[in-house]
Amino acid sequence: MDTMTPTTRAQQYWYLVTLGRDALLRELAPLKLSEALTRDPLALAGRCLAADPIGFPEAHQAAERVLAPLRAARTFTATITDEDTTVAHTGVVPVLGERQAGNVTGLYAELLLFEHSTLLNKAAYRLSRMPGDRTWIVDSDFQPNGHPGTLQSFGSSRLGRKRTLLPPLVAELDRLIAQGPGDAT
Repeated sequence: MDTMTPTTRAQQYWYLVTLGRDALLRELAPLKLSEALTRDPLALAGRCLAADPIGFPEAHQAAERVLAPLRAARTFTATITDEDTTVAHTGVVPVLGERQAGNVTGLYAELLLFEHSTLLNKAAYRLSRMPGDRTWIVDSDFQPNGHPGTLQSFGSSRLGRKRTLLPPLVAELDRLIAQGPGDAT
């Protein structure tokens, strides 16, 4: 296995902690878990990934349903230079395609970033690109604790301060869109 690629488990964990958290909470709602179990995104994701399919089938199945987009995720490698430091990242894109907001159709993407030097989760974003936008706009970003730093619905960032991705990441997402469906690697 390439040491620069985050493990499947790391990808699953970071997805459940961030981009998939709301879906996971919806899937687990019928189980009527206590707030103490669902409040911490890090602990909840870990418990769901560790859930035994035989001993705790409901939690295991809920996590599997939420992780479905990750099975078809496309990946890329991008190098980002910040001042004098150059760091390679692996981008995992579980969702990329068109989405509609009211009567406007734009592009929507979910992006997980992992830093190569440590294979730590670096970032998780929900992104949009509406007609006329020159770049991808950050609708939601997530902190290392799994809670959102910014949380806006698709396309809503047009009303506020525009927060955009770094050019190497924009280039990779544009490349994936141009490729159409399929593998990104």
